[in-house]
Amino acid sequence: MASEQTTRELVERYVAALPSDFDALARLRHADFVEEWPQSGERIRGHEKYRAIHETYPGGLPTASDPSIRSTEDTWVLTPLFTPLRIAGSGNTYFIELRLHYPGGDSAHAIAIVEVRDGKVARQTTYFAAPFEAPAWRAPLVEKM
Repeated sequence: MASEQTTRELVERYVAALPSDFDALARLRHADFVEEWPQSGERIRGHEKYRAIHETYPGGLPTASDPSIRSTEDTWVLTPLFTPLRIAGSGNTYFIELRLHYPGGDSAHAIAIVEVRDGKVARQTTYFAAPFEAPAWRAPLVEKM
């Protein structure tokens, strides 16, 4: 069984490879890798299908400007396009909080839940959320971020 530190290091290497260091992702993923996108009801079976989807994404994918992203325990250095904000978890389950900026100008927040099996990433469930304007009625009750 992998230690907590070893599993976290695996997840950190995985995050550094997202979204398009396909060779590194292939090495870090389990042979039975599955990614699910619950909002669109899609399941991707296998790294090669993941790669094909991402290589043909209309308008291009977000990319990290600095592939050597550095972090502290739960806070990551910001990059302009693909921003891992935080990794947290324990055992074989971790979550990754991300901010995405697409070449066409769209942006989204994302949460990816990563499950590790046999020392590799076996499952990823990713939720995407587009930013939206807060309603005016809440203004006196909240702080702007």
